[in-house]
Amino acid sequence: MKQTTKNAGTGAALGMCFGLAIGSAIESLGIPIGLCLGMSIGLVIGAKKDEIVNKQVAEKGYKIKAIEKKEVSNEYGITLVDNQGNEQTVSISSSTMETELFKVGDIVFIDEDGDIEQAFDEDEIS
Repeated sequence: MKQTTKNAGTGAALGMCFGLAIGSAIESLGIPIGLCLGMSIGLVIGAKKDEIVNKQVAEKGYKIKAIEKKEVSNEYGITLVDNQGNEQTVSISSSTMETELFKVGDIVFIDEDGDIEQAFDEDEIS
């Protein structure tokens, strides 16, 4: 089964930004130390989230079956189907739909808040 690494990459990039900011406050030697520490911490946090996502994708394998726009509430109803064929419908706002660009057939995961997110970046899908 394919594994995602999108959160580890994002975590490393954000960690480097925070590390650079903190390191620059310490002066010249703090910048490379802050970069390395920030990247390492971000990578570990991102990899942990990737592990959670990969576990859910392997166990449940949520795939988008249908997308319907709800005219009254300006939301979208997304029907998900898991590996066992069980269907579940979730609602997302139009702004989330515009940001995430979900389409039928996408593999998604449900986060701790009950929202859906793309399991893979566009370049990880092949």
